[in-house]
Amino acid sequence: MLLFSQPKGGLGTIISFVTRSTYYHVAIFEGGTMTIEARQRGVVRRDLRSKEGGHVFTVIPAPEGKGAVALDWARAKIGSKFDRLDFLVILVDRLVTRLRLHYHSFGAYSCGEFVAKAFDAAGVRLFPDLNDDDVEPADFARFLRDGQR
Repeated sequence: MLLFSQPKGGLGTIISFVTRSTYYHVAIFEGGTMTIEARQRGVVRRDLRSKEGGHVFTVIPAPEGKGAVALDWARAKIGSKFDRLDFLVILVDRLVTRLRLHYHSFGAYSCGEFVAKAFDAAGVRLFPDLNDDDVEPADFARFLRDGQR
């Protein structure tokens, strides 16, 4: 898994501001310079060397050796839609702290939800305390060692 930080404007900056975290995006590392991730244009395979790839990220090892199975699930989802509504639900949830919206998408993914569901499909529940639909990039910081935060 790759956890992206230090956004350079746009949606990444909004996500960091709303979630009060330096982390704004998470992806599944495929190998070499490639990732599979949920982006605004949908679930894609992306080269980290591309114009949109020049960001700071931290590597989080796949838990329990399940990375290959999660990656296979992620590859099968390439072309799926991005869940724009989930982003809005998380935004409203943060702005109105007592409001707990329960939203479940079908066939569309936000980046955190995408990675969480990939590992669920591999038999590892990354966030037992959260619904996959509620997972955001900042939640992945719990897997970082103290020196990485």
